[in-house]
Amino acid sequence: MLAGAFALSVVSCSQQKDQDGDPAIYAEANEIHQSSLDIREEILELEKTLKENGIENDDIKDLLKAWDKDIIEVPGHEHSHDDEHQRDYHVHNPMKPFSDAEHLEYQKIMYEEIVEIKNKIHEILLEKSNKEEEQEGDRDVIDEVTDPEEA
Repeated sequence: MLAGAFALSVVSCSQQKDQDGDPAIYAEANEIHQSSLDIREEILELEKTLKENGIENDDIKDLLKAWDKDIIEVPGHEHSHDDEHQRDYHVHNPMKPFSDAEHLEYQKIMYEEIVEIKNKIHEILLEKSNKEEEQEGDRDVIDEVTDPEEA
């Protein structure tokens, strides 16, 4: 049991950036990673929209917190704070000691997760919009039933 805990701590604390592997696979993993970050930046704006509309959703907050904790960069493609293009959202999580193929698979999973979170936020906003339209429709019916001159 103690040996398993030790092995887990060694793996989780490792910041090894093993770049042995196929550069093309790392490049593909980085493309997926960048797409994930693009979506995460879109979600930053959606979070503002949720807040502006008085929508609190702990499930979304928890999903984003977990995703933010789990996302990692791809070896050989780490961001630099000296780059011309600076993202609103970028990653500082420690690298995981994955092979090139494992990095690719991990980035695919992270991409699927962030797309799912974005879709959930859209569903919440759509639901709110539909409720507002429904309420507006109810007001129109009341206005039609009530003659303004009689009111």
